[in-house]
Amino acid sequence: MYVVTGQQDRSFMMKREGVSHGDHLFPLKKYDVVLSESFPLVPAHWHEEAEFTWIRSGACVYHIDLCDYPVQEGDMILLPPRILHSSGFFPRDHMMSESFVFHLDFLGMGGSDVCSVKYLRPFASREIVFPYVFQADHPANPLLRDMMRQLSDEYISRGDGYELRMKALFLELFSRIWPYRLLKNPAPSSRDQSEKLKQVLDYIDAHLEDMIPVADLARICCFSESHFMRFFKLHVGMTCTEYINTLRLERAWKLLQSGQVSVIDAAFSSGFHNLSYFYRIFKKKYHMTPKEAFATVQSQ
Repeated sequence: MYVVTGQQDRSFMMKREGVSHGDHLFPLKKYDVVLSESFPLVPAHWHEEAEFTWIRSGACVYHIDLCDYPVQEGDMILLPPRILHSSGFFPRDHMMSESFVFHLDFLGMGGSDVCSVKYLRPFASREIVFPYVFQADHPANPLLRDMMRQLSDEYISRGDGYELRMKALFLELFSRIWPYRLLKNPAPSSRDQSEKLKQVLDYIDAHLEDMIPVADLARICCFSESHFMRFFKLHVGMTCTEYINTLRLERAWKLLQSGQVSVIDAAFSSGFHNLSYFYRIFKKKYHMTPKEAFATVQSQ
């Protein structure tokens, strides 16, 4: 289980080289997420895996494929692979959730049997779509919550044969929601906009150590700079500069916590070429200077 509440590594939320959820034999991982004033946003991200989530308490807004979905305690969320999504909490509220991120190959999508061809592959390619959110009053919701509890129990206890039971539960999940599949795919324009944003996030991640002019990002989308900045903030929930600084700060934090690089090397390796600016925004985020963060590791 991986708990995400603030200063922990949040690389699972970005499409980054080397990030995996589980391993090739058991491509599945559980995450507990807490949104609060200190950690108000899970930034826009996507992954090759599907995602199954239970809102345990509180409320927030999921932004899925560029559309808003308010969710609250008891709601269940099922996302197909490679769909862009983020979440943010309401002011003066909080949100706690449990999520399983799992690759459909775990269920046999790579095979050529009827389950792969008729159900899993069409779900992965979004030829077949289900509601992203199964609200508390949806007829399938009680069953999905019960299945989440069983999955969590198996994942935590890891008793003999638990992998088989978890695989069976995920397959049962799809059989149970099959009657609720939707006939209409997302609008092509929405998919196009989502793909453009994915390309921008990929570019930022690949060039984090470099200067990243807004003009270069706007060019990827074929937008003007002003239109791109509005587009980015609308769909990511923060300005482009805030987003890039967040990624750079988290990379610097991780490097400093390794205890193997100096403060200067951590700054430059994270894309900060102005040390005074790096010190200022690092302290604002982590309530300590980079030197203090490094010293904390050295003293352990």
